Amino acid sequence: MKRNIYIIIALGLVSFTSCKKFLDTTPQSFLSPDQYYIGTNITSALAGVYNPLNGVSGEYLNGLFSCTDETYYGGQSRTASAAQDYFYDYTNGNVNNLWKNCYTGIERANVFMQNLDTTKTSSTSSSADLQAAYGEALFLRAYYHFLLVSNFGSVPLKLKPTVATDNFNVPATPVQEVYNQVVADMKAAESKVYPISKAGASKVSKSAVDGILARVYLYMAGYPLNGGKTGAQAMYDSSLTYSQKVINSGLHSLNPSYSQVFVNQAADVYETKESIWEIDFWGNDANTIKSVGLVGSQNGIAFGSTTILPGSTYNVQQTLGFSYGFIFATKKLYDLYDSTDVRRDWNIQNFSYTVNTTSSPMISKVALSPLTSTPYNYYRNTSKWRREFEQGNQKTVNNSAINFPLLRYSDVLLMFAEADLQVNGGTCTTAGIAAINAVRERGYGLVGSTAPLKSLTLVTPGSGYLRPKNTSNVEVFINNYNNASVGNVNNTTVGNIKTGNWLGYASTITGTLGAADGQVTALTLLSGGLGFSGGTTTITLGTPWTANTTFAANQQVYYNGNLYTVPTAGTSNGTPPTHTSGSSTAASTGLVFTWAGVPATAQGVQLTKSDVDLTTVNLQNIIDERARELCYEGLRKGDLVRWGIFFQTMTDVNNQILAWPSSNFSGSLNQTMAATGYSNVAYNNPVKYQFLPIPSSEMNQNRSIKQNPGW
Repeated sequence: MKRNIYIIIALGLVSFTSCKKFLDTTPQSFLSPDQYYIGTNITSALAGVYNPLNGVSGEYLNGLFSCTDETYYGGQSRTASAAQDYFYDYTNGNVNNLWKNCYTGIERANVFMQNLDTTKTSSTSSSADLQAAYGEALFLRAYYHFLLVSNFGSVPLKLKPTVATDNFNVPATPVQEVYNQVVADMKAAESKVYPISKAGASKVSKSAVDGILARVYLYMAGYPLNGGKTGAQAMYDSSLTYSQKVINSGLHSLNPSYSQVFVNQAADVYETKESIWEIDFWGNDANTIKSVGLVGSQNGIAFGSTTILPGSTYNVQQTLGFSYGFIFATKKLYDLYDSTDVRRDWNIQNFSYTVNTTSSPMISKVALSPLTSTPYNYYRNTSKWRREFEQGNQKTVNNSAINFPLLRYSDVLLMFAEADLQVNGGTCTTAGIAAINAVRERGYGLVGSTAPLKSLTLVTPGSGYLRPKNTSNVEVFINNYNNASVGNVNNTTVGNIKTGNWLGYASTITGTLGAADGQVTALTLLSGGLGFSGGTTTITLGTPWTANTTFAANQQVYYNGNLYTVPTAGTSNGTPPTHTSGSSTAASTGLVFTWAGVPATAQGVQLTKSDVDLTTVNLQNIIDERARELCYEGLRKGDLVRWGIFFQTMTDVNNQILAWPSSNFSGSLNQTMAATGYSNVAYNNPVKYQFLPIPSSEMNQNRSIKQNPGW
């Protein structure tokens, strides 16, 4: 009877599963193991094994790992238990929950495997189905152990279900032994699970097993094992083998668009070519059955308007999606990108949302001014996952349905390149170089016939540009594909979101300060944009006139070869300005346009693969490329630790923040607050924060376990 009671408890959260296909199954409690682990009930039972991944991703994304050289926590709450700032001890809830979620998953996997009879086929379960289910549970048990050992160090290895007579005073298993079991379980699971073409991205597939094995071996090669008894080279060789398996499967390729990968995760689109394994969230707080996460609500571009737009029954927050915007990108990450890498302006906020109830578009993306950002400050949100693409128009504040990636194909390619580098004594083979270059080429938008610009050259200086009173630089808004409407916000009555992109600024303007009599004499490229074709492109400098658009005071607008200054903010109507002297009237054009002269033009030269391809690869190339490509995906701290550079890296970022001018910090987020997490690491024991403390929930019950060094 005790055994049956445990099964009921273990499956208690099945209805909150992370896999949508499982949600259609109603959990069947109060059944004996012989009744439960057969037929359609197996699906519900297996869902319970997956379920703790939901909490694990929350800890990764919004808790323990938000402060690395990629990101820092910008929320206003700073307490002794703020895990986001390494401001915690062994009683911290995030630390305890990560431990609890992993061991809950392990326990459920053990119960599942013990009770699943792989010989009992039925009308809904073939022998292959049963073997695949067993393999998924076996792999998940290994994956939970991997999360534990890589974050806590030595932990108890648990390979059997708990029974009432068990001794709970269990010493931690040495790191090497835990990793050995992880590898053994994953290898055994590989031959049982289905290929991704059948399993999909939300379940464990052969590709997921092989890709995660490649990751496990890289961890074993680095700190603290440093290869163990067989040596780092053997670990790198195994990582190379398993990453090569994924590549050779022929089932995977990079999505041509970097941003589309994350739009798909927000929009519930499954694309298994790139997304090999992801945590599947679903629903909102209003759903009876739901599996909601924190992706996009805790991170993302801050937005919280509750305005109800004309023709809509929902406020903008419900329609576009609320975000606290707690997580900010570091200057170090920003500087890793160059101006032509399209990943920079997708991953790091370069606009803010604005709402206008009187004109179209009602929701706009207003580009951040690069000059006031110099061109970067410490107040830019991470923006990889954007709730505007999340489905539905009743989005809730604290939870979202955006999926979270655990393994992408680009990660596999970078792991292959790293293993290839190490196996070959620090020199990448042609295959390794090709792997990292494939990631770089896609990252720079070099897929298909269009590409970013790599340079801007002035062709005609124009006339009538307004020269600011405090600087000779003026921002130039370049009209490219980003200025087009990008779709409705899941509600056709709300109107399109319109966005723009800063491509560059005029670095020198002649003429009188404050007067609209200047000419452009030089240009600086800030962003390569995307979508240009033909090798060279002629670009007009300024903002194009568009109908029914709100323009700011002193904004300069061009139309049909003429440049105009807007003296007072207002909204245009359907009649464009065409005069070549004086000013229009608001009655004729919606707002006043004062003729200033003629717009300047520039020639943009397209980026090519030869501009971005590496001919040789070193470890620093790998370190930097992983940050550019995989930032915010919960991998960076583990990478820094295994490379043996965590403490020094955090110290360096701390020094960088404290050396940055205080004027580059905004509002309530001051310099000291931004540096909090880095300072806690830099001014402490170098070993302490590499691993988490053994949590109080375990220390209070298990008298045989010892606390980690520094805690």
